[in-house]
Amino acid sequence: MTVEAGTIRPARLTDRPALADLSRRVHQSPDAHRRSLGVPAPSATRSRLMLSTLIPSWLPLRAPSVHLVAEADGQLVGSCRAIEEPHRDDWVIIELDAADGPLAMEIRYELLRALVEEGGRRNVSRYHAACADVRENLELFGQAGFMAYAQEEIMYRPPEPMHGPRSWMRRLVTGDGNSMRRVDGAARREAGSALLAAGAPDAWHLFDLWSHATPPAIARVEGYSAADWEAVAHEAIVPRSSLNPLLHFSGVAAWYVPHDQRAGAFVQHGSCKEGPHYLRFLVRDGIDGADLLRVALAGLAPEAIAAGILSPVRTYEVTGMRGALATGFEPIGRVTLLVREVRAQIRQPAMVPAVH
Repeated sequence: MTVEAGTIRPARLTDRPALADLSRRVHQSPDAHRRSLGVPAPSATRSRLMLSTLIPSWLPLRAPSVHLVAEADGQLVGSCRAIEEPHRDDWVIIELDAADGPLAMEIRYELLRALVEEGGRRNVSRYHAACADVRENLELFGQAGFMAYAQEEIMYRPPEPMHGPRSWMRRLVTGDGNSMRRVDGAARREAGSALLAAGAPDAWHLFDLWSHATPPAIARVEGYSAADWEAVAHEAIVPRSSLNPLLHFSGVAAWYVPHDQRAGAFVQHGSCKEGPHYLRFLVRDGIDGADLLRVALAGLAPEAIAAGILSPVRTYEVTGMRGALATGFEPIGRVTLLVREVRAQIRQPAMVPAVH
């Protein structure tokens, strides 16, 4: 690193207090969306994500977890972290922070460049990131070879008070938010069909629904197959969003709505012991998104409603966006999804001259 003769090195356990302080200062600053990834999430003070809050453990979430820091004059002035995406040779960048100062942009660029170099030594095929939709972030990632391919609106449903005491019996019955409660038949009919638990046997139908709801150009970038959907009820990796790499889920569950011998809609719930819960959904044309979400919300455990719910919705998912707005969600920020492809020339067959 050449910025102010500083150095970039792997993070150490002894850096933890300084990293937590750096995260707090960066994310509570007025320009947090320009000195961090800027992915919005509600907090006590600002609608900004704080890594030290959403990732309470400094230990790696997924192996390998790469954490680089920038150090100048004995002080930590930057932090960059990536985690490996399960089942693929891809890394997801979950943090890119720089302390306040005239060289903040340069520090973040050097960290990002060092991370890509480290990934090259580990044979990483693609890098993913999500950042606030501001010029500084987009220019920074563009200089490092990243391409923007989609946008998400982060929707937030504020907490509602729980009715009745939170007893051990309620947690036993509801699974503390990990499973859907029994919903009466009238509420189920409101969505046109029953919400059924999704599992590995439903992978092809869910893949078909995602293919229907996703523009072809974006589907080619994300490159899912039906096999990627087999773990959807216990991993929140698919479908991709800006939030699922950042949140600590204590449990994941998924449901779908049958429609004309296909999957008409899909709902995935990630429960969190601390902070807001997570809800991701896809809706096929002809399904009422608002009715779907009313049934899904009615079936969640009271702890999820009381904690508040974060829901990333792609900007092209018009039916889902309308359904979220109609069921108490409100937009708190827009993010851009980016990818840096390393092996594009290997994944796609080359065109060669015909031999006569």
